[in-house]
Amino acid sequence: MYVNIYIKFLKKYICILRPNYTIGGFSLKIKKEMLPTVVTMGNMICGFVSILCILNQKFEVAAWLIVTAMALDAFDGRLARMMKTTSKTGAQLDSMADLVTFGIAPALLMGKTCTSLPNIFLWGIGLFFMICSAFRLARFNAQKDEGVSAPSHFFTGLPTTLSGGTVAQLVILNHFIQIKFGTDIVSTLLPFITFALGIFMVSKIPFFNVTSKIGIKQGILAMTLEFSAAILFFVITPELALSTALSIYLIICAMYGVIKGKQLKKGYSTT
Repeated sequence: MYVNIYIKFLKKYICILRPNYTIGGFSLKIKKEMLPTVVTMGNMICGFVSILCILNQKFEVAAWLIVTAMALDAFDGRLARMMKTTSKTGAQLDSMADLVTFGIAPALLMGKTCTSLPNIFLWGIGLFFMICSAFRLARFNAQKDEGVSAPSHFFTGLPTTLSGGTVAQLVILNHFIQIKFGTDIVSTLLPFITFALGIFMVSKIPFFNVTSKIGIKQGILAMTLEFSAAILFFVITPELALSTALSIYLIICAMYGVIKGKQLKKGYSTT
């Protein structure tokens, strides 16, 4: 009797693993939908832990957590589209996670890292940066709900993820320069750069979406060489790798926005 019960138990739970199996209205599709959400929650957790690290004076760890969240944020949307499990709830959750990780955490990080300027000035810039992040995310959600057509190879304004990531990588670079050269020039300039990043976020300057051009379509060999070079550069000098990549991207996009801004006034991607 116990053998028969055990066999029935095995049959029941082995069937759950079948792609087309459903029980009580639940199916494997729901498990797939949860995977991008788990990645998004990882993004939010990184932001929360980053804030805790900032409050405990562990600024470099906090910055690296924001950088880690950048990778998670880039992955969750693609994962949802690849698995065909995109949803409005997932999109809203992603925006909330982005506000915590790339809006609030970088603003606090900047305010706590810089000590050469008055606190009221630093917290004013931090507040401005956070508001710009929230505005940009709200604009994206509104345009998406309104069905605004947008070319996938452009962003409207600087993406919140890249903006918060830039603040984080500058903190990492500042720590690196302090150890090597004993100067705080990066932390001195950081508040003004943070203010400029906030303006870029709410602007309508077209920022080229580099990730839309990176993939299998460009060829396996080219993609392999790109990722190998990036990984090698990152392993050798992670601080300089982040700073170089983001700085070059921002400079190129700013120049491109000045040249092409008049031609592309409407219909950008605002992810």
